[in-house]
Amino acid sequence: MAFLSNLFGKDNNHEFLNACRLGQIENVERFLKSNQIDINSQDEYGKTALICATDLGYKDILELLIKGGANPNIQEENGNTALICAVEIGRVDIVELLIKSGADLNIQDKNGETALRITVKIGNKHIVELLIEGGADLNIQNKNGDTALICAADRGLKDIVELLIEGGADLNIQTKSHNTALNAAAKLKRKDVVELLINSGADLNVQDKKGKTALICAADIESKDIVELLIKSGANLNIQDEHGKTALMYSAQTGYKDVVELLIKGGADLNIQEENSNTALEIAAKMEFKNIVELLIRGGGSFRS
Repeated sequence: MAFLSNLFGKDNNHEFLNACRLGQIENVERFLKSNQIDINSQDEYGKTALICATDLGYKDILELLIKGGANPNIQEENGNTALICAVEIGRVDIVELLIKSGADLNIQDKNGETALRITVKIGNKHIVELLIEGGADLNIQNKNGDTALICAADRGLKDIVELLIEGGADLNIQTKSHNTALNAAAKLKRKDVVELLINSGADLNVQDKKGKTALICAADIESKDIVELLIKSGANLNIQDEHGKTALMYSAQTGYKDVVELLIKGGADLNIQEENSNTALEIAAKMEFKNIVELLIRGGGSFRS
């Protein structure tokens, strides 16, 4: 590994890195004044003095290293920078220091994670605010295509979702499975987050890789409040997924009478057929949901002749 020469080829660098790990500020000062070390030398794991000191929360040593010209953007073997390490341990003061010192906020680790996305996963609102104010790119996607907003929505973190929307995050970016922030929030049954995304202009009809919209997801899990909200907001009630099923069909096959009623009142097409040519009425009949069969017949549903 390229990092080995830094550790085993230069004893001074090795001792310098150890002093940073151990919080020996006087020794660190001595090494820096000696001009006989490489301030950006890396150990066998690619860690610099700055990363070592950040890992252990030694802010006083960090200040010395930054003053001495340490590069805050070097990555260790997993792609972590000092900033990423700082957000992982939740050190607001160190994050502030690194941002002020010119740390690149958008560097991605080996999984495509940025400091912002990692902070969102941890749920640290204060650091999210700092990174947004510092100019972090809100729309970077990791290896799965997740953004910070999708991550926040998927965890039901309304406050952070709100911060990201206010910061200008793209509401409709899709993951590799074509999931959006809205779909993620609907699947989680988080009406408050769904409402926030709708009011901010999220596309209601984006389909995931299986063809499901937020409405289909909500109908499938009997999330009546979200179904009602999506209908009132103008969601397309008749979109079909990869199997030709609509939101009405999903609620009919699972016996969710309240959701079926909402969809009928909202104007759903009762006679659309799925891939096997079944309508919602035929699906409900096969499941022996008599009350839903009656509802669908009253609403104008019919059996195939």
